Amino acid sequence: MPLSRSEHKVEGSGVGPGLEQERELEQVHKQGQQQQQEQEQEQEALSQQRFIGVDGGGTKTTCIIGDGCGNVLAMCHGESSNIKSRPWDEVKNTLWTLIERALELSNSNESQLVGVFLGLAGADRPEDKQQFVDFFEDKFKTKVPVTIQNDAITALAAGAWGEAGIVLISGTGSIGYGYLPETDTYVRVGGWGYLLGDEGSGFAIGQKALIAVMKQHDGRGKWTALTELVLDEWSLSDPNRIVTHVYSQSNVRTGVADISKLAVRAAKAGDEVAVGIIVEAVEQLVELAVTAKSRLSELQPQAALAGLSLVLSGGLFSDDWFMSLIQQHEYIQKSELVVSRLNIPPVAGCYVLALKQADIEITDTVKQRIVAWETRRETK
Repeated sequence: MPLSRSEHKVEGSGVGPGLEQERELEQVHKQGQQQQQEQEQEQEALSQQRFIGVDGGGTKTTCIIGDGCGNVLAMCHGESSNIKSRPWDEVKNTLWTLIERALELSNSNESQLVGVFLGLAGADRPEDKQQFVDFFEDKFKTKVPVTIQNDAITALAAGAWGEAGIVLISGTGSIGYGYLPETDTYVRVGGWGYLLGDEGSGFAIGQKALIAVMKQHDGRGKWTALTELVLDEWSLSDPNRIVTHVYSQSNVRTGVADISKLAVRAAKAGDEVAVGIIVEAVEQLVELAVTAKSRLSELQPQAALAGLSLVLSGGLFSDDWFMSLIQQHEYIQKSELVVSRLNIPPVAGCYVLALKQADIEITDTVKQRIVAWETRRETK
Protein backbone atom coordinates (compact mmCIF):
# COMPACT_ATOMS: atom_id res chain seq x y z
CA MET A 1 0.00 0.00 0.00
CA PRO A 2 1.50 3.40 -0.96
CA LEU A 3 2.61 5.69 1.83
CA SER A 4 0.73 8.94 2.48
CA ARG A 5 2.50 12.26 1.98
CA SER A 6 3.03 12.70 5.74
CA GLU A 7 4.25 9.13 6.17
CA HIS A 8 6.65 9.62 3.30
CA LYS A 9 8.20 12.66 5.05
CA VAL A 10 8.72 10.78 8.28
CA GLU A 11 10.19 7.64 6.74
CA GLY A 12 12.12 9.35 4.02
CA SER A 13 15.23 11.42 4.37
CA GLY A 14 13.97 13.35 7.43
CA VAL A 15 14.11 16.67 5.58
CA GLY A 16 10.55 17.57 6.56
CA PRO A 17 10.95 17.56 10.33
CA GLY A 18 14.42 19.10 9.98
CA LEU A 19 13.05 22.02 8.05
CA GLU A 20 10.35 22.52 10.66
CA GLN A 21 12.93 22.53 13.41
CA GLU A 22 15.08 24.99 11.49
CA ARG A 23 12.09 27.28 11.02
CA GLU A 24 11.35 27.12 14.74
CA LEU A 25 14.96 27.89 15.61
CA GLU A 26 15.00 30.72 13.12
CA GLN A 27 11.80 32.12 14.64
CA VAL A 28 13.26 31.91 18.15
CA HIS A 29 16.41 33.60 16.89
CA LYS A 30 14.40 36.41 15.28
CA GLN A 31 12.38 36.86 18.43
CA GLY A 32 15.60 37.04 20.46
CA GLN A 33 17.03 39.62 18.09
CA GLN A 34 13.83 41.62 18.26
CA GLN A 35 13.81 41.53 22.05
CA GLN A 36 17.45 42.56 22.16
CA GLN A 37 16.75 45.37 19.72
CA GLU A 38 13.80 46.54 21.82
CA GLN A 39 15.93 46.43 24.98
CA GLU A 40 18.67 48.42 23.26
CA GLN A 41 16.13 50.98 22.09
CA GLU A 42 14.68 51.18 25.59
CA GLN A 43 18.14 51.64 27.09
CA GLU A 44 18.92 54.30 24.50
CA ALA A 45 15.72 56.15 25.36
CA LEU A 46 16.48 55.90 29.08
CA SER A 47 20.02 57.15 28.52
CA GLN A 48 18.59 60.35 27.05
CA GLN A 49 16.32 60.98 30.04
CA ARG A 50 17.51 63.09 32.94
CA PHE A 51 16.71 62.84 36.65
CA ILE A 52 17.85 65.34 39.26
CA GLY A 53 18.24 64.61 42.96
CA VAL A 54 18.84 67.32 45.56
CA ASP A 55 19.80 66.67 49.17
CA GLY A 56 19.55 69.76 51.34
CA GLY A 57 20.79 69.59 54.91
CA GLY A 58 21.49 72.14 57.57
CA THR A 59 25.09 72.60 56.43
CA LYS A 60 25.16 72.18 52.65
CA THR A 61 23.08 71.20 49.62
CA THR A 62 24.17 68.59 47.08
CA CYS A 63 22.70 68.12 43.62
CA ILE A 64 23.27 65.23 41.21
CA ILE A 65 21.95 64.51 37.75
CA GLY A 66 21.79 61.11 36.10
CA ASP A 67 20.12 59.27 33.26
CA GLY A 68 17.44 56.58 33.37
CA CYS A 69 20.00 53.75 33.43
CA GLY A 70 21.66 54.59 36.76
CA ASN A 71 24.57 56.55 35.32
CA VAL A 72 25.35 59.63 37.43
CA LEU A 73 26.53 62.37 35.09
CA ALA A 74 27.42 65.29 37.36
CA MET A 75 27.34 66.58 40.92
CA CYS A 76 27.60 70.04 42.46
CA HIS A 77 27.33 71.64 45.90
CA GLY A 78 25.88 74.75 47.46
CA GLU A 79 24.99 76.29 50.81
CA SER A 80 22.30 75.08 53.19
CA SER A 81 18.73 74.99 51.84
CA ASN A 82 16.98 74.62 55.18
CA ILE A 83 14.13 77.15 55.19
CA LYS A 84 14.01 77.01 58.97
CA SER A 85 17.50 78.49 59.26
CA ARG A 86 17.98 80.52 56.03
CA PRO A 87 15.90 83.21 54.32
CA TRP A 88 13.52 81.89 51.65
CA ASP A 89 15.07 84.01 48.87
CA GLU A 90 18.53 82.59 49.61
CA VAL A 91 17.19 79.02 49.64
CA LYS A 92 15.45 79.52 46.28
CA ASN A 93 18.60 80.96 44.76
CA THR A 94 20.74 78.09 46.06
CA LEU A 95 18.43 75.38 44.69
CA TRP A 96 17.88 76.90 41.27
CA THR A 97 21.58 77.70 40.82
CA LEU A 98 22.46 74.07 41.58
CA ILE A 99 19.88 72.68 39.15
CA GLU A 100 21.10 74.95 36.37
CA ARG A 101 24.69 74.02 37.17
CA ALA A 102 23.91 70.27 37.10
CA LEU A 103 22.29 70.60 33.67
CA GLU A 104 25.28 72.56 32.41
CA LEU A 105 27.90 70.15 33.81
CA SER A 106 26.13 67.14 32.27
CA ASN A 107 25.60 68.85 28.89
CA SER A 108 21.86 68.35 29.37
CA ASN A 109 18.86 70.56 28.81
CA GLU A 110 15.57 71.05 30.56
CA SER A 111 13.61 69.23 27.86
CA GLN A 112 15.33 65.97 28.90
CA LEU A 113 14.19 66.27 32.53
CA VAL A 114 11.75 63.54 33.57
CA GLY A 115 11.73 64.16 37.29
CA VAL A 116 13.27 66.16 40.15
CA PHE A 117 13.30 64.76 43.70
CA LEU A 118 14.37 66.96 46.59
CA GLY A 119 15.07 65.73 50.12
CA LEU A 120 15.24 68.89 52.20
CA ALA A 121 15.75 69.36 55.92
CA GLY A 122 12.86 71.28 57.45
CA ALA A 123 10.59 70.85 54.42
CA ASP A 124 8.36 67.87 55.10
CA ARG A 125 5.23 69.70 56.25
CA PRO A 126 2.48 70.23 53.62
CA GLU A 127 2.76 74.02 53.65
CA ASP A 128 6.56 73.83 53.24
CA LYS A 129 6.33 71.37 50.34
CA GLN A 130 3.77 73.50 48.53
CA GLN A 131 6.03 76.52 48.79
CA PHE A 132 8.76 74.66 46.89
CA VAL A 133 6.38 73.10 44.35
CA ASP A 134 4.97 76.53 43.49
CA PHE A 135 8.46 77.94 43.08
CA PHE A 136 9.63 75.27 40.66
CA GLU A 137 6.39 75.34 38.70
CA ASP A 138 7.15 78.96 37.82
CA LYS A 139 10.83 78.30 37.08
CA PHE A 140 10.68 75.34 34.68
CA LYS A 141 9.65 76.15 31.13
CA THR A 142 8.28 72.63 30.64
CA LYS A 143 6.10 70.46 32.87
CA VAL A 144 8.61 68.70 35.14
CA PRO A 145 7.34 66.57 38.06
CA VAL A 146 8.90 67.88 41.28
CA THR A 147 8.69 65.96 44.57
CA ILE A 148 9.64 67.37 47.97
CA GLN A 149 10.36 65.12 50.96
CA ASN A 150 12.22 65.29 54.22
CA ASP A 151 15.94 64.58 53.80
CA ALA A 152 15.60 61.58 56.13
CA ILE A 153 13.51 59.69 53.56
CA THR A 154 16.10 60.19 50.86
CA ALA A 155 18.95 59.15 53.16
CA LEU A 156 17.04 55.94 53.91
CA ALA A 157 16.49 55.39 50.18
CA ALA A 158 20.24 55.68 49.62
CA GLY A 159 20.95 53.09 52.30
CA ALA A 160 18.11 50.67 51.57
CA TRP A 161 17.55 51.37 47.82
CA GLY A 162 13.99 52.45 48.50
CA GLU A 163 13.17 49.31 50.50
CA ALA A 164 12.00 48.92 54.12
CA GLY A 165 14.18 50.24 56.92
CA ILE A 166 14.91 52.91 59.48
CA VAL A 167 17.34 55.77 59.05
CA LEU A 168 18.99 57.55 61.95
CA ILE A 169 20.54 60.87 61.03
CA SER A 170 22.96 62.84 63.15
CA GLY A 171 24.42 65.75 61.26
CA THR A 172 23.75 69.40 62.00
CA GLY A 173 20.32 68.18 63.15
CA SER A 174 18.98 64.74 64.04
CA ILE A 175 15.97 62.60 63.20
CA GLY A 176 14.77 59.00 63.08
CA TYR A 177 12.63 57.86 60.15
CA GLY A 178 11.08 54.49 59.39
CA TYR A 179 9.50 53.27 56.14
CA LEU A 180 7.64 50.11 55.10
CA PRO A 181 7.07 50.32 51.31
CA GLU A 182 4.66 47.36 51.20
CA THR A 183 2.08 49.42 53.11
CA ASP A 184 3.53 52.87 52.39
CA THR A 185 3.92 53.40 56.14
CA TYR A 186 6.14 56.24 57.35
CA VAL A 187 7.01 57.18 60.91
CA ARG A 188 8.99 60.18 62.05
CA VAL A 189 10.68 60.54 65.43
CA GLY A 190 12.41 63.77 66.42
CA GLY A 191 13.84 66.23 63.95
CA TRP A 192 11.94 69.17 65.43
CA GLY A 193 14.74 71.67 64.94
CA TYR A 194 17.41 73.02 67.25
CA LEU A 195 14.92 74.94 69.40
CA LEU A 196 12.49 72.06 69.95
CA GLY A 197 14.56 68.93 69.52
CA ASP A 198 17.48 67.64 67.40
CA GLU A 199 18.74 65.62 70.35
CA GLY A 200 22.06 63.90 69.73
CA SER A 201 22.78 66.13 66.73
CA GLY A 202 25.98 67.93 65.86
CA PHE A 203 24.40 71.19 67.00
CA ALA A 204 23.23 69.73 70.32
CA ILE A 205 26.65 68.21 71.05
CA GLY A 206 28.48 71.36 69.96
CA GLN A 207 26.22 73.57 72.07
CA LYS A 208 26.77 71.44 75.19
CA ALA A 209 30.52 71.50 74.56
CA LEU A 210 30.55 75.30 74.31
CA ILE A 211 28.38 75.63 77.43
CA ALA A 212 30.86 73.40 79.28
CA VAL A 213 33.72 75.67 78.17
CA MET A 214 31.91 78.79 79.37
CA LYS A 215 31.04 77.14 82.71
CA GLN A 216 34.68 76.23 83.27
CA HIS A 217 35.64 79.81 82.44
CA ASP A 218 33.11 81.07 85.03
CA GLY A 219 34.48 78.76 87.68
CA ARG A 220 31.19 76.88 88.02
CA GLY A 221 32.05 73.90 85.85
CA LYS A 222 34.63 71.11 85.72
CA TRP A 223 37.92 71.45 83.93
CA THR A 224 37.68 70.16 80.36
CA ALA A 225 40.09 69.75 77.48
CA LEU A 226 37.34 71.22 75.30
CA THR A 227 38.44 74.74 76.25
CA GLU A 228 41.83 74.51 74.55
CA LEU A 229 40.39 72.56 71.62
CA VAL A 230 37.75 75.22 70.92
CA LEU A 231 40.17 78.13 71.30
CA ASP A 232 42.63 76.45 68.92
CA GLU A 233 39.87 75.61 66.43
CA TRP A 234 38.69 79.21 66.24
CA SER A 235 42.12 80.83 66.79
CA LEU A 236 40.90 82.73 69.85
CA SER A 237 43.06 83.92 72.73
CA ASP A 238 40.58 83.36 75.59
CA PRO A 239 36.99 82.17 76.24
CA ASN A 240 35.69 85.75 76.49
CA ARG A 241 35.98 85.97 72.70
CA ILE A 242 33.83 82.87 72.06
CA VAL A 243 30.53 84.73 72.44
CA THR A 244 31.38 87.31 69.77
CA HIS A 245 32.73 84.62 67.47
CA VAL A 246 29.61 82.45 67.76
CA TYR A 247 27.04 85.19 67.24
CA SER A 248 28.90 86.84 64.35
CA GLN A 249 28.78 83.74 62.15
CA SER A 250 26.56 83.78 59.07
CA ASN A 251 25.08 80.41 60.05
CA VAL A 252 25.29 79.92 63.81
CA ARG A 253 23.84 76.38 63.67
CA THR A 254 26.53 75.01 61.38
CA GLY A 255 29.29 76.80 63.27
CA VAL A 256 28.17 75.34 66.59
CA ALA A 257 27.58 71.90 65.05
CA ASP A 258 31.15 71.83 63.78
CA ILE A 259 32.37 71.83 67.40
CA SER A 260 30.83 68.36 67.85
CA LYS A 261 33.91 66.83 66.24
CA LEU A 262 36.01 68.32 69.05
CA ALA A 263 33.68 66.79 71.63
CA VAL A 264 34.11 63.39 70.01
CA ARG A 265 37.89 63.83 69.94
CA ALA A 266 38.02 64.83 73.60
CA ALA A 267 35.72 61.96 74.63
CA LYS A 268 37.90 59.42 72.82
CA ALA A 269 40.85 60.82 74.78
CA GLY A 270 38.95 60.28 78.04
CA ASP A 271 37.91 63.84 78.92
CA GLU A 272 35.23 63.41 81.60
CA VAL A 273 33.03 66.32 80.49
CA ALA A 274 33.17 65.32 76.82
CA VAL A 275 32.44 61.68 77.65
CA GLY A 276 29.30 62.77 79.49
CA ILE A 277 28.15 64.82 76.49
CA ILE A 278 28.72 61.97 74.03
CA VAL A 279 27.10 59.32 76.24
CA GLU A 280 23.98 61.47 76.54
CA ALA A 281 23.90 62.02 72.76
CA VAL A 282 24.19 58.28 72.07
CA GLU A 283 21.32 57.53 74.47
CA GLN A 284 19.15 60.08 72.70
CA LEU A 285 19.97 58.78 69.22
CA VAL A 286 19.31 55.18 70.23
CA GLU A 287 15.95 56.29 71.61
CA LEU A 288 15.04 57.77 68.22
CA ALA A 289 15.84 54.54 66.38
CA VAL A 290 14.16 52.16 68.83
CA THR A 291 11.06 54.37 69.02
CA ALA A 292 10.81 54.42 65.22
CA LYS A 293 10.80 50.62 65.14
CA SER A 294 8.24 50.45 67.95
CA ARG A 295 5.89 52.80 66.12
CA LEU A 296 6.23 50.86 62.86
CA SER A 297 5.28 47.74 64.78
CA GLU A 298 2.24 49.47 66.28
CA LEU A 299 1.05 50.69 62.88
CA GLN A 300 1.74 47.39 61.10
CA PRO A 301 1.58 44.62 63.73
CA GLN A 302 1.69 41.92 61.05
CA ALA A 303 4.95 43.17 59.54
CA ALA A 304 8.09 41.10 60.16
CA LEU A 305 10.53 43.65 61.53
CA ALA A 306 13.27 41.36 62.84
CA GLY A 307 16.43 42.07 60.89
CA LEU A 308 15.13 45.43 59.68
CA SER A 309 17.89 47.67 58.35
CA LEU A 310 19.02 50.63 60.46
CA VAL A 311 20.97 53.04 58.27
CA LEU A 312 23.22 55.56 60.03
CA SER A 313 23.70 58.81 58.15
CA GLY A 314 25.29 62.14 58.94
CA GLY A 315 28.68 63.57 59.79
CA LEU A 316 28.90 62.20 63.31
CA PHE A 317 28.63 58.61 62.08
CA SER A 318 31.70 59.06 59.90
CA ASP A 319 33.66 58.44 63.09
CA ASP A 320 34.02 54.67 63.64
CA TRP A 321 34.17 55.01 67.42
CA PHE A 322 30.98 57.05 67.62
CA MET A 323 29.21 54.63 65.28
CA SER A 324 30.31 51.65 67.40
CA LEU A 325 28.69 53.23 70.47
CA ILE A 326 25.36 53.09 68.66
CA GLN A 327 25.94 49.63 67.20
CA GLN A 328 26.90 48.08 70.54
CA HIS A 329 24.23 49.78 72.62
CA GLU A 330 22.12 47.34 74.64
CA TYR A 331 18.81 48.57 73.25
CA ILE A 332 20.03 48.35 69.64
CA GLN A 333 21.21 44.78 70.27
CA LYS A 334 17.81 43.83 71.73
CA SER A 335 15.93 45.51 68.88
CA GLU A 336 17.40 43.10 66.27
CA LEU A 337 18.01 46.03 63.96
CA VAL A 338 20.83 45.44 61.47
CA VAL A 339 23.09 48.48 61.66
CA SER A 340 24.99 49.79 58.66
CA ARG A 341 26.57 53.09 57.75
CA LEU A 342 25.40 54.86 54.64
CA ASN A 343 28.15 54.18 52.10
CA ILE A 344 26.90 56.41 49.32
CA PRO A 345 25.84 60.07 49.64
CA PRO A 346 22.24 60.70 50.75
CA VAL A 347 21.73 62.61 47.51
CA ALA A 348 21.92 59.26 45.70
CA GLY A 349 18.69 58.36 47.49
CA CYS A 350 17.01 61.37 45.86
CA TYR A 351 18.13 60.06 42.48
CA VAL A 352 16.90 56.55 43.32
CA LEU A 353 13.47 57.85 44.33
CA ALA A 354 13.27 60.00 41.20
CA LEU A 355 13.87 56.85 39.12
CA LYS A 356 11.31 54.84 41.10
CA GLN A 357 8.69 57.55 40.62
CA ALA A 358 9.18 57.16 36.88
CA ASP A 359 8.54 53.39 37.29
CA ILE A 360 12.17 52.55 36.54
CA GLU A 361 13.21 49.39 38.36
CA ILE A 362 16.21 49.69 40.66
CA THR A 363 17.96 46.60 39.35
CA ASP A 364 21.32 45.25 40.48
CA THR A 365 22.83 46.88 37.40
CA VAL A 366 21.43 50.29 38.37
CA LYS A 367 22.74 49.86 41.92
CA GLN A 368 26.17 48.83 40.65
CA ARG A 369 26.37 51.89 38.42
CA ILE A 370 25.49 54.24 41.29
CA VAL A 371 28.01 52.56 43.62
CA ALA A 372 30.64 52.62 40.86
CA TRP A 373 30.10 56.37 40.48
CA GLU A 374 30.67 56.90 44.20
CA THR A 375 33.79 54.71 44.11
CA ARG A 376 35.22 56.72 41.23
CA ARG A 377 34.35 59.99 42.99
CA GLU A 378 36.17 58.96 46.16
CA THR A 379 39.33 57.99 44.30
CA LYS A 380 39.63 61.30 42.46
